[in-house]
Parts: sequence; C-alpha cells; structure tokens
Amino acid sequence: MRISKIVTTVILGMCLSVPLMAGDALSQELVKSAQKWTKKITPAELKKKIDKEDDVWMLDVRESYMVPEGSIEGMENVYIGRGVLEFNISEKIKDKNAFIVVYCRSGKGAALAAETLKEKMKYKNVYYLEGGIEGWLEAGYSIFNAFGELKLVKE
Repeated sequence: MRISKIVTTVILGMCLSVPLMAGDALSQELVKSAQKWTKKITPAELKKKIDKEDDVWMLDVRESYMVPEGSIEGMENVYIGRGVLEFNISEKIKDKNAFIVVYCRSGKGAALAAETLKEKMKYKNVYYLEGGIEGWLEAGYSIFNAFGELKLVKE
C-alpha cells in the first residue's frame, strides 16, 4: 500500500511538472516568433525620437506591481497591463496609425503585446523596445518614478 502511494505521488508529480516545462519552452518559442515578426526599436533609436519630440506613444504593458519601478518618459505615456491589453487599448490609443513603442521590463512581454496589436488589433506602427527597461538602463538612459530620476551606475 505504501509503495503504491509513493508511486502514485511520483507519477502525479511528473504529470503536473511536464506541462510547466513544456509551457516554459513554448513561451520562449512564442517570444522568439513575436520578436522575429514584430518591428523592434533600440534604446538609442527611441531616445533620438524622444529628444526630437516626435509623436511617440509609450505603452507600458508591465504588471501593475512593476510600474512603480519607474517609467520611460515619452510624449504620451499609457499603462495597460498585458492581461487586459486587448480590452483597453482602443479607448487609450484610438489612432490605428499612431507610432507606438511597447515596453516592459525585459522586452519579452512587449514583443508579444506588439505582435497582438499589429496582427490582431490592426495597429500599423507598433514597435517593441528591445531589451525593455533593462536594456534602456543598460544603454545609459534614465527612468523616472516617485523618487525622481533613476539611472544605472556601472563601476
């Protein structure tokens, strides 16, 4: 009886872990596909557009608990969590031709969101920020939060 209980526990544990492992690999493939087929913008290219005061919508798709970390200042800043993007985007950014830069912490969620905006929601000028906020900071640019301007210091 005890051995069958242990075997059942092991088999159940293996069955529950397989979808998690497969989901992780699948998630990475989805991100790679989105990055391949969606336009990206580098931190340097975005900084030039912001400095020139080009019309740029900055769309932050991070989870709400991540937003206080800081944001990239742009012409128009919009926060819509990735989980509700499809439901809220049309009321926040009505112009389907607007130049939109989607960003998140690492750029992965932004690539997926940009793909959704372009392919499913029919926005025409959608880019994801390569490397996300982490890439932006690594490139030497600032983010802003309740404490003011934050910049990565490298020694």
